[in-house]
Amino acid sequence: MITVDGVDYGTAAEIAAELACPDVDADLVYSWGRRSLIERIHRPGRGRGTTWYRLDQAAAAELRTRESRRGRRRSLDTGQAAA
Repeated sequence: MITVDGVDYGTAAEIAAELACPDVDADLVYSWGRRSLIERIHRPGRGRGTTWYRLDQAAAAELRTRESRRGRRRSLDTGQAAA
C-alpha cells in the first residue's frame, strides 16, 4: 500500500486483503477497475508494470455491490460467512 496526497492506493491483491471481505478477491478489484468503478493508475516497470487502485473507492464499490439486489447473492448476505 502507498499513500499519495492523503489517498491510499494498493495493488488488486492488497486492496482485497485490506477490505477483508470473503467475497472480494484480486479478480473482483481488477474487474471494478476495468469497468471504471474505481480509479486505477498503471505505472510501467519491469515486466508488465504495476496497477494501483484507490482503497476508498474500492470500499465504496464493495458496499454498493453488497447492497445491490442485482447479480448473485453474496455470502455475507446469505449468512454463510464465518463470524
